[in-house]
Amino acid sequence: MTTRRQVLRAGMLALGAPCAGIALAVDDAAPLRFADLYVGATFQEGVGAGPDLKLSAKALALSGRRVTIVGFMDGILPRDGMYFMLIKEPSFLCPFHTVSFDWAGFVPIFVARPVEYVDGPVRVVGRFEAGRKTDEMGLVSHVRIYDAQLTRAR
Repeated sequence: MTTRRQVLRAGMLALGAPCAGIALAVDDAAPLRFADLYVGATFQEGVGAGPDLKLSAKALALSGRRVTIVGFMDGILPRDGMYFMLIKEPSFLCPFHTVSFDWAGFVPIFVARPVEYVDGPVRVVGRFEAGRKTDEMGLVSHVRIYDAQLTRAR
């Protein structure tokens, strides 16, 4: 059975629509949710009291692949338009300036070209990387997304 999406995609390709490439880019990206990132405790209960984070099997399997995830742009973190923190829920608090926070609630995003702040949910598509490292923002991260593109999520 042919789905509506397949028919629309075929029509866009046949017409050479400019957005056809975007539809293809999203289609080959594996869906990822914040809940898919870790197993076990992820809440840090004070300075230096971080949990022993364990990446999930799904996060490890998707490392190096294109993913799509929906969240909110953190508007507090200073940035140059080339990176931002994707957070699970909108917040006015920076997770790095509070005594306790949930590691599973954010993902560093490095974009392919500069972006402006978007108020409301965004969909990010990019190359997912899993594993502890000090990232380009100078922050320790366990997951991150590179070469990202974003659109407003519905």
